[in-house]
Amino acid sequence: MTYGLGVDLGTTWTAAAVRRGDAIEVLRLGGRRPEIPSVIFLPADGPVLVGEPATRRGEEQPGRLAREFKRRVGDPVPLLIGGSPYPAHALLARQLEHVLAVATKNEQGPPGSVVLTCPANWGPYKRDLLEQAARMADAPRVVLRSEPEAAAASYAAGEHMDDGDIVAVYDLGGGTFDAAVLRRTADGFELLGTPEGIEQLGGADFDEAVFDHVTRLLPAERLAGDGPELVAALARLRRDCVDAKETLSYDTEVMIPVALPGLHTRVRLTRHEFEAMIAPAMEETVRALGRALRSAGVGPEQLRAVLLAGGSARIPLAGALVGAAFERPVVVDPNPEHSIALGAARLTGTVPPAAARVEAPPPSSPAPSAAPPAPEPPAPSPESPESPPTRPIAVGRAAPAEPSPDGSGSGRRRVLILVAAAAVLAIAVSVPLVVRLMRADRGQAAAPPPASGAPTCGFTEDFAGTAVDPAWERPRKDLTLTVGGGVAEMDAPEGTDIYKTNTTAPMLLRPITGDFVLETEMEASPAVFYQGAGLLLWNGPASWVRMERGFGRTTGTVSFEYSDAGTHLRPHGPLPSQRPIETAATRIVFRMARSGDAVHGSWRPADKPTFADLATVKMTLPQTVRVGVAALNRAQFGAKPTPFRARFDRITVTC
Repeated sequence: MTYGLGVDLGTTWTAAAVRRGDAIEVLRLGGRRPEIPSVIFLPADGPVLVGEPATRRGEEQPGRLAREFKRRVGDPVPLLIGGSPYPAHALLARQLEHVLAVATKNEQGPPGSVVLTCPANWGPYKRDLLEQAARMADAPRVVLRSEPEAAAASYAAGEHMDDGDIVAVYDLGGGTFDAAVLRRTADGFELLGTPEGIEQLGGADFDEAVFDHVTRLLPAERLAGDGPELVAALARLRRDCVDAKETLSYDTEVMIPVALPGLHTRVRLTRHEFEAMIAPAMEETVRALGRALRSAGVGPEQLRAVLLAGGSARIPLAGALVGAAFERPVVVDPNPEHSIALGAARLTGTVPPAAARVEAPPPSSPAPSAAPPAPEPPAPSPESPESPPTRPIAVGRAAPAEPSPDGSGSGRRRVLILVAAAAVLAIAVSVPLVVRLMRADRGQAAAPPPASGAPTCGFTEDFAGTAVDPAWERPRKDLTLTVGGGVAEMDAPEGTDIYKTNTTAPMLLRPITGDFVLETEMEASPAVFYQGAGLLLWNGPASWVRMERGFGRTTGTVSFEYSDAGTHLRPHGPLPSQRPIETAATRIVFRMARSGDAVHGSWRPADKPTFADLATVKMTLPQTVRVGVAALNRAQFGAKPTPFRARFDRITVTC
């Protein structure tokens, strides 16, 4: 009998549940608890570890442990590990892959459908990254649902609710806070108004507040240094601070053991002291819930109840503040760590049979445009790839000052520099993160043979028939090119690239002599690093120019790279350090112009009339070169190999 799988990839904990018919039960992912820590350990050699084993190994080698990466989904600054970047959604893919493996083993087969939850205030950009993570994990038939919707479904399973009943969900998890208002319908729940969220607020911040409180009471000299014994002791102290925070949910005071080199003591913490630390942040969550109600046009008196979900909902102060503010029944799930996973599993019963991948409806806030951001936007969209992460609310100390808005290019650069500095600082003083840089160059394709004669200058390929003009050259004889309906679709096999000794990418080329302007209109939706497609000037493995719609660390990019006499240069590459041009547009027009030894590149989204300059480079080129299009597909930085296809509507050359 097939089964449905509900998965809650939380910031600090990951939980899952299984549905068989009408029976729903929590899937045991860990040895001690059904849920597992959302942590990944990446060793220098050997398999990647997830959950409890990762936590144990991380105490010995904290520099190889990644945690709280869900908070960084959509951040233009990748996680830095060993000097190399790692996209947050690729780590989520590893976490989901582990959950799927446990489910497949326990249930003796893969799930028939998967419901994956996400914060209600995630817009299309972050949801798309989560869908990419699901594809990287080879998850079957994934449907996205918001966390509040799953929490409401879990509540409704144990309480009779009539159609039209309205509930508010107060979801305080390990790293984010969500507030949403939902109405019961015959088909489930519908979202009312716009959800409110605080992305950098949750149990992890409360853990940090306790840790900060304890370390402020200890001699500073005992905390100085980076020796392995001290690092391991501080890791244990952090874990004990987490335990202390959880203990204060049912006790009024706790003693926190401190065992540092040369210092053994205990620090007393009362619930009153703890609540004083977190009260300003908790009051922000109550105000966010009020905004969600106003957006929905719902008064507190119209609510059947306020549902408290997420592991941090156990904190007594949460229920007390919500009850006092809205004067409605407050319902705390007996196992808030599992409520969202249980609700997600229940929602697998509503997955349409024909749905292969369905995205949850985004919140009713404006979606980001598919076009690239204007040079000087007055105010970046929260979901824009150029926007900095949401400003966190300080817990246990004064809130930081709000940065001054600046729409200029220099202002954006300053924001990115500050975000990068914050990321480096977080790595230095918190939990370092680890990544493996995988660059396994594969075989080299030979340069195409020389043309039998100089070609006539200028041509147009509109792919009107079922085959391309015989004048086109295919360096790869096994190139899969499907032509019809005015488009050509090019498949890029896994491992294909144009980088140093690996020049195995599929290419479609024609010789051209002298100066020219090459242009194509194409469509590509790269899913992993690195996939890309676009224009190519080819003079052999050591001499070429590439312009591509590719995939960066967290979003789509436009790249301009070239190799001159074997030296690989990137005016605009896909990595944050390579001046990437970020875009959500998938239909692109590329233009490459040669004038003597100078090659100029420009681009525009297909629905925009104006080209934007990329760069002009000078290089040594013969009179006759080959030009055309290419597609690349070489999974790196831990990404799973994923099929990739690019569509080209036309290719033109004028002289």
